[in-house]
Amino acid sequence: MRKYEKYWRDSASLIVAARNQNNTNDHHGYNYKVLVFKRTENTSFLPNHIVFPGGSFDAQDDAPAWLRMFADQKITSDAQQALTAVSGPRSYIFQTTASDQLDRNISLRLCALRECFEELGVLLVANRQDRQTGFSMAKGGFDVPRWQSDVHDGRKRFVELYEKLNETPDLWGLYEWSTWITPTHFRRKRFETAFFFAALNEAPNVFPEKYEVDEHMWKSPRDLLNRHSEGDLWLAPPQAYELHRLSHVHDIDALVTFSKRRTLKGTTPFCPVVYNASDGYFGVLPGDDLYPEDFDFITDNEHMNRYCEQTLEELRQSAHKLHRVEHRGLYSQTYVHNGPALDGHLHVLGRSGAWSKL
Repeated sequence: MRKYEKYWRDSASLIVAARNQNNTNDHHGYNYKVLVFKRTENTSFLPNHIVFPGGSFDAQDDAPAWLRMFADQKITSDAQQALTAVSGPRSYIFQTTASDQLDRNISLRLCALRECFEELGVLLVANRQDRQTGFSMAKGGFDVPRWQSDVHDGRKRFVELYEKLNETPDLWGLYEWSTWITPTHFRRKRFETAFFFAALNEAPNVFPEKYEVDEHMWKSPRDLLNRHSEGDLWLAPPQAYELHRLSHVHDIDALVTFSKRRTLKGTTPFCPVVYNASDGYFGVLPGDDLYPEDFDFITDNEHMNRYCEQTLEELRQSAHKLHRVEHRGLYSQTYVHNGPALDGHLHVLGRSGAWSKL
């Protein structure tokens, strides 16, 4: 049993960006779009929310069959270990225990790849000719809907698809991006989610899974953020934060270069600690004055209502170190961070100021 198993489920999510046709810039100056989808009302977690593809860790993500496939394809131990040489902070989700068959840096990537295929029919494979490009590849030319249904419903294992196609899952083109833990007050359903980033040189065909996916869309980070603030769609908080980070990088090649350089620097887990204010509420993140020291990610915030007679602005002005998201309504958030980005990451404000309203 893993340390936090009784408190939350492990999951993985994949941020997929694809170059615009002919590398053209859109009206906001981006030469890429990000793949997201709206969950249906039938889903048990975040119904009707806009999310990146992703879902719960499954036993098949840690199956020995992957190691046999790697051996058959002559994937060297050095190539696998290149994914594990992380020097920075490590959230517990990445800890490999005695009961794990695969290193968690590998199995979590396999989880993200599987969920992306199950939900949207996008299968990412390694570029065997040139892994140095930093870009992943989407595989087509097979009966995607049948395999998608078979893997989703458990009739086939995900590893069987790669074996059938004689392809390698693109573990190296999935860059470690961030880790988010559901806040403690969501007691009934919590997750620790490892987010990865992958880039494609062109947008592949998408095959939405009918039970989980209401609609999918390819949009620039700024388009998605604007539509959220206008009330046209609702972004889950981690998705909104990560899109805010992405919004400051307009060029997909620069984004890949950054991701390759940063991927082994680790990730500090983000578990928002929520406080109420007189005109809304705010979630503090690591580095904020109000973020608990030695937070165990389990204990409820007994001071949630300590500041409920002060406004969000008053609380902001009285703090020295700020890293928080202020909520004034479902579609109105202000991102506040006056310190350096953690783990060598993109700054949520693009280093342009102390706060930014979404």
